[in-house]
Amino acid sequence: MELAELSQDPAFRAAVRRPAEDLAAQYARTGARTPHRDLGATVRDLVGPALAGGAGPESPEADPIVAALTAHCANALSRADDVDLRRHLLTRLEELHDARRERYFELLAIINGWPAPEGLAPVLAWSVQALRVRLPRRGLPRSG
Repeated sequence: MELAELSQDPAFRAAVRRPAEDLAAQYARTGARTPHRDLGATVRDLVGPALAGGAGPESPEADPIVAALTAHCANALSRADDVDLRRHLLTRLEELHDARRERYFELLAIINGWPAPEGLAPVLAWSVQALRVRLPRRGLPRSG
């Protein structure tokens, strides 16, 4: 029942569909023939150890992690690692960091008898915060 309710929500369906559409557009733009690594898996692998080690998203220890994450995104999109790319990445991470999305995949796993997916909420929250504090506010020059 819960899965049916989620699936009937037009805003939720659009949020789940958007990453696939973005990926298809990226392939059309770049002519890439091989899939890029899933953003959620990349975030998990880069951020998980920092989170487990107690590094905060605003700490200097987060700088190389954010750099690796934005480099991954720049490479995947064949774009420069600049403020626009970082804003795009922040938007994508905010879309992924949706409790309904995580619940949808949990329900799919239950219904299909698959192993439960690893929850990404903590690493996504960390990544969103780490990017936010490193982006200049719109219309304002970045200080420091």
